Amino acid sequence: MSYVIKLNSDIGELRIWLATVILPRPVNDDVLGRVKSIVSECPNSLVVVAPASKVLGPWHMIYPAYLSLRDSVRGLSRFRDPGLGALTYMAGTTQLRKGLSVMNPVGNNQLSIIVMGVNDCTYDLVSKVIDVLKDPMGDLVIGVGCNRAYDGLFVSIDDFMNALINKYISEFT
Repeated sequence: MSYVIKLNSDIGELRIWLATVILPRPVNDDVLGRVKSIVSECPNSLVVVAPASKVLGPWHMIYPAYLSLRDSVRGLSRFRDPGLGALTYMAGTTQLRKGLSVMNPVGNNQLSIIVMGVNDCTYDLVSKVIDVLKDPMGDLVIGVGCNRAYDGLFVSIDDFMNALINKYISEFT
C-alpha cells in the first residue's frame, strides 16, 4: 500500500508519499494530533494533512511541502513544524492563521496527505501514519486532490461497482 516516490533535490533524495483518505465521519483534533506526533520520530521530514476538496493536484502538495522542508533543513524556516509552513504555502499566504483557516482539515472526511522526508525513516513514518488512520479509514486512494476525492453514497469505488453489478447483473451475463 505504500507507494513512495523518490525525487532528487538540492537537499537530498526526497521520499514522498501522497494519498487521499476517505473517512466515514469527519476528522477531529485527536486524530490529527496523533498523526502530527509521529513526525518527531523522523528528523528532516513532514506530514501535511489538508482537505481533499482544497487540493488541486499532486504538485499543489509536493512543491509547497518541498519548499517548507527545504527551509527547515537549511534552518531558515519561520515555523517549528515544517508541515505548518507547507500549509501556508499551499494556501498562498505567509500568515499561519490565514493558512490554517483555508486549509484546516478538521471537520472534513476526505483528506489529502503528504509525507515527505530526506531520510530512510520516511518509510516507517508512512506506515505509522497509515496505522493511525487505519481504524477510522473507509478508503485510501493513492493520489491526492479533489480529482481523487470520491463524494457519493458509497464508502468506496468498490462498493459502488459491487452495487452496480448486483443491480444490473442480468445485463452483464
